[in-house]
Amino acid sequence: DESTQFLSDALVNNQMLGLASNGTGVAAEFDPKNGFRVKFGFQQSNTEATNLSNSMYTLSELGYTFTPFALPEGTYRAWFRTDNTSPTIRTGAGLSFDQKLTSVVGLFARFGTQEVDAGRDHFFSAGVGFQNGYTFSPQDTWGIGYAQMDLESGDKEKLAEGYYNFHLTERLRLSFHLTHVLDSPEADETFGYLLPGVRFQAAF
Repeated sequence: DESTQFLSDALVNNQMLGLASNGTGVAAEFDPKNGFRVKFGFQQSNTEATNLSNSMYTLSELGYTFTPFALPEGTYRAWFRTDNTSPTIRTGAGLSFDQKLTSVVGLFARFGTQEVDAGRDHFFSAGVGFQNGYTFSPQDTWGIGYAQMDLESGDKEKLAEGYYNFHLTERLRLSFHLTHVLDSPEADETFGYLLPGVRFQAAF
């Protein structure tokens, strides 16, 4: 949940989805109400293109929500995308897992890969979240996440973020974040930086 949990996009979205710009598109979902869901969408991926067929981004996803091994609810998804913005059609694929271990603890994991000129880029992330327990107040939440991106170019990035979300009132929340990023350019020295953050949320 990008509004109440992590600030870093790498812990909210899969970095291999590959859509760089907004555009006209259509999305559809089939949900037979048995835990399975199928989604498909397409849109224009290049605002400078004069023909939609020359800038087509498609995304397909299959998801299943169930309670495996007597655990609480979990959602497991797989997706596949295509993008013909470049001269050749490039593909990407990924997996997403969200699983509650108890009413207090939940885990998530993501993996993604995409085609590039000379090979493939890879991305993965994982984290744990806590609610209704191990908190200062019963409705507070907190979590820790880690993400890593390995590019075919040789560049690498590692990111870790922790947050604590205070439940102030029914409509007000305040969260504190701390993120550490470590970049390793292919032809340069590794460098890192620490990013503190504060977010105040009002819902009406």
